[in-house]
Amino acid sequence: MNFLNPWYLLAALAAVVPVVIHLLHRQRARIEVFPSLEFLRTMMRKRTRRFRLKQLLLLITRTLLVVAIALALARPTLTGARAAKGHLPTTAVVILDDSFSMARQAREGTLFDLAKVNVAEVLKHFDGRDEVHLLTGSSPSRDLSGAWGTHDAGELREHLGDLAGTNLTTDLVSPLEAAAAALARSPNPNKEVYVVSDMQKLGWEGLEREIGDEGSAGKALLIDLGESDANACVEAIGFTIPSGSDDLRMDVTFARFNSGESQGRVAETYLGGALVARSVFAPGEAVRAKESFTLPPSPGFLWGEVVLAGDKLGIDDRRYFAVPSRKRVVGLRGDTYYISKALNPERGGSFTTVQLDEGGLTSSTLARLDAVVMSNVARLGPLEVTALATYLAGGGRLVVFVGSKVDIGDYNRNLLPRIAPPASLKIESLARAMAGTGPYGPDAEASQKQGFYTIERVDRSHRVFAKFKPDVSPFADARFYTFMKTVPESAGVIAYFSDGSPAMIEMGERAIVFAGSADISWNDLVLTPQFLPIIHETLLYLTSGARAGEAFTVGNEIALATSDRSGEAYLQGPVGGVRLFPEALGEGLGYRIPAAEAPGVYFLSNDVETLSVFAVNVDTRESDLTKAPAGEIEAKLRRFDVKRITASDDVGESISLFRRGRDLSRPLLWAGLALFLFEVLLASNLSLRLSRTDDQDALPNS
Repeated sequence: MNFLNPWYLLAALAAVVPVVIHLLHRQRARIEVFPSLEFLRTMMRKRTRRFRLKQLLLLITRTLLVVAIALALARPTLTGARAAKGHLPTTAVVILDDSFSMARQAREGTLFDLAKVNVAEVLKHFDGRDEVHLLTGSSPSRDLSGAWGTHDAGELREHLGDLAGTNLTTDLVSPLEAAAAALARSPNPNKEVYVVSDMQKLGWEGLEREIGDEGSAGKALLIDLGESDANACVEAIGFTIPSGSDDLRMDVTFARFNSGESQGRVAETYLGGALVARSVFAPGEAVRAKESFTLPPSPGFLWGEVVLAGDKLGIDDRRYFAVPSRKRVVGLRGDTYYISKALNPERGGSFTTVQLDEGGLTSSTLARLDAVVMSNVARLGPLEVTALATYLAGGGRLVVFVGSKVDIGDYNRNLLPRIAPPASLKIESLARAMAGTGPYGPDAEASQKQGFYTIERVDRSHRVFAKFKPDVSPFADARFYTFMKTVPESAGVIAYFSDGSPAMIEMGERAIVFAGSADISWNDLVLTPQFLPIIHETLLYLTSGARAGEAFTVGNEIALATSDRSGEAYLQGPVGGVRLFPEALGEGLGYRIPAAEAPGVYFLSNDVETLSVFAVNVDTRESDLTKAPAGEIEAKLRRFDVKRITASDDVGESISLFRRGRDLSRPLLWAGLALFLFEVLLASNLSLRLSRTDDQDALPNS
């Protein structure tokens, strides 16, 4: 037996008050012997016995009345099997893990099927007085009771049969926080939380603080259905472009968890539905292994999947990819006339250029570019700098030409520190070559006479210059009249002006900065035959490791910026099609696609052509089926009274042993009322008159 308000048990001490009063009012009669009154002795003995009996009954009744009231205020409740048929009015939150790790096979069906059976069993233990919330344990969590418009356990059970698992990751922290808030708002005396899950470690990673208010937040029953099973998955697919080639190299990463298996597993690569490669994933001692394939060049888009031989959890054994044709897409910003001509020669080339307007460096625009070239751009706004930094950190590449419009202070404060940290570069000042003045260095005398600088010293080991003749400078015909003096504090210099100043600076393999301009105001480089191969080799080098295509994750909203932004398009995916209309995305127009619920390859088309092909995959963090340590969970939920059971335990019996059951306060109040009425009856004048009548009837007739 438990007491919801145990402090009221102190009120039971008041039961001694009637006893004390009884003892204080006891009177001893003085004995006087009158022979003539002997006939009254018998009557007095009988009356005395009745009086004492009445007093004893009153004492017991009053004592029991005080005890009954005190117990009722303390609210005693039954626990265990005795409470199975009744319980306090309850607010309960049931959290059902519907993440894709629950799709692994169990003895009968999947873990999710077993979870629904357990939830249905839990819901049997509530009635019409109870308020039940049903939440999902995936990210993002859903309030199913709110979506279905009911908190009645019976109605929730009816809906439960149609519920399907998702392709999302586990998140038990968010619904637990929502559960604690719901219980705190509830006026019901009994508060319970049920978590039905495989208790995967990922689902508890955000549990950095204790859940629930100070004091007891209720009771929590954890129904643990899973094990730390072995699992393997296709973890990632990345693409690189060999320098100077249109071939596409695909790097596939396989991962395994909780497994010491040494036997290899077959992995197959499909391109457009056709098998193009087969390999063996042999995990050995390593957690991860990588395989590489070369995909041939093709117009339009390349799309397909990599499939690993299946295991208990099959959804992560298949990973999709989609990439555009292998012409590098380069965004141009600023004074890029000569750069555009160099990247788009009449006979074609390896690049497609896109002109970016002022303010056009947005996340959605950058997402479809392999590289960005900025030439004589005065400054970038804070949002553009942030978008560009994110783009570079994610695999994008950048080429910067300075010029007369450049705000040196803004570049030093805002742009250059964000390009490739910790690589650091600072623009110091403007340098001008004038006849008879200026440069110092090995070619100072020639420069003073000629009035220009040259670039003779370059890093011949760098890939940008690998195809140029070793005995001739790649910049042999170029004359530089003005340039920016820079201080490469931690960046690498790959070419130098004749005075020893840096001419080309590489920043962390993400960006290359030219200290000169890409126009005819500061130099004649753009008019020389070397300009085209230099800009081509620079971009080929940078984009060799650039992103090729983009994959999205199930559950995330998708924003696509396409070349055609004028009308409706049709999205076709693994679960059907839907019509889309362009909407504002940053500074441009594009298509915003609702979060994809299923992995696969998606096609966005209009009436004329395919606008985009992209892949959606599951988040393979969920593939690690390692369970969270039991002690860690209990420690974070210590404001709850926690009990954990497994799939082999009887849920009904466990709930009976777990919960606070039948409330005895109401029967005790009724018993107190009966005792009160009985006490009134005993103590009333009517009772006294009845007793006198009985005494008179006992007198002998005279």
